[in-house]
Order: sequence, then C-alpha cells, then structure tokens
Amino acid sequence: MNWKSITYLLIATILSTLIVIKGQKQAEKDQPEVSRFPTIEYQNRKPANLSAKQQKRRKKHNSRSPAINENTDQILMTSNWELGLPALPIAKSVAVVIGEVTNAQAYFSEDESRIYSEFNFRVDEVLKNHDKPFGDSILVERLGGRVKFPSGKVAVSSVAHQDLPQVGKRYILFLIHEYSGDGDYTILTGYELRNGLVFPLDKPGSGHPILAYKGVAETSFRNDLISALTNVSQ
Repeated sequence: MNWKSITYLLIATILSTLIVIKGQKQAEKDQPEVSRFPTIEYQNRKPANLSAKQQKRRKKHNSRSPAINENTDQILMTSNWELGLPALPIAKSVAVVIGEVTNAQAYFSEDESRIYSEFNFRVDEVLKNHDKPFGDSILVERLGGRVKFPSGKVAVSSVAHQDLPQVGKRYILFLIHEYSGDGDYTILTGYELRNGLVFPLDKPGSGHPILAYKGVAETSFRNDLISALTNVSQ
C-alpha cells in the first residue's frame, strides 16, 4: 500500500469517527435532562402528616417492582405512551393550559418502588377544560424523579422518552386523568415556550409528530393549536 492510499484511509477513518461522535452527541442532546429532575432525600421517603388525598396519591403509584434502595442505579419504565400520539393531542386531553412551573417535588410511592413528581403550575391561560374551573394554579404530576441517598449516590427513575418540566419555565401542557376517578392531573405531553419559540417537552424517537414543532415560532404553534381546538369542539 502506497502513502497516497494510506492517507486516504486515515482521512476516511477520521471522518467516520467524527460522524459517530457527532451522532452520539446528538443522541445525548435528545435525551431527557434527568440531572434536572426533582430530587428527594432518601431519609424523607416517608413524609409525615400527609392528607388523605396525598396518601391515596402515593398508594396509586405502587408497582410490583422491588423497593428502591442504595443498590439502585436507575429505574427506567417503558410504555407505549407515544404510539399514535398526535402533535396536538387535544382529543385525548381533559385540559390544555399555558403557564409556568413554580415549584417541583419528588415523592416515593407508598411501597417505595417508584418515584413520581408533583409540579405547582401557575395557570395563565386555559385553552381547554372539561373539569371544574381552575384557580390561579393547579397541581400536575408525572412519573419520574431522583433520589439522593445518605452516601451521596443519586438514582434516577424515569419513563422512556419522557422529560419533566422545570421550575421557572413556561409550558403548554396537555393534561389527562391517568387513573380513573382520582381527579388528579397527569401530564400527557407538553411544549416549552422559550424566547418566542416552541420546544417539545418529551424526547420520542425521530419522526414522531411532536418533533415537527421543535423550534417553531410560538405564534405559528398557537395558531395551529387554536385551529385544532376549534375543529375538535365543532
């Protein structure tokens, strides 16, 4: 093999390596930001003085999985939540609201097998609501969160391809009652509103309908949403 052939081979190898690295970085970028998930201290996993509704909420998240402990690294729950989900899941939602997350808190399920998070959401605008009227804020929840052990180790609990909203950021949220009859609002999906643009809260696989709105102007997104809401109500 002459020097010219060796040079071409080296260039091809370097380029292919760069493509792989770029692909890995893009894949990492499209993953949920678990480092920003609400975190609960392990020693606080059994809060005292809970209301009856809070106790019921903890219990409904029980599962048949082993209890989370110091040996736990990650709890990744899988489901088909994104299959068939349109970009604007109005028909599936009991409410569609615009506002800001003002507080977030992670909790253990009663059997300590799962972590879920609750978010105080300041309601600035209600686009759809089939339930009782909202006040200035509502409580919404979603599976997922982090637990910090006394050793300093942190374990993450999450649902595949789902992210959690962050305090201080504005969102359009599509809400459902995941558990029949409980009246609690669960986030089906949502979009972050940032600097006049829209970004999907969740990170489904490439080609999913909700990704079509990534980086789209908020005004354009709202026009599509209002139009879709009108069509559904007719």
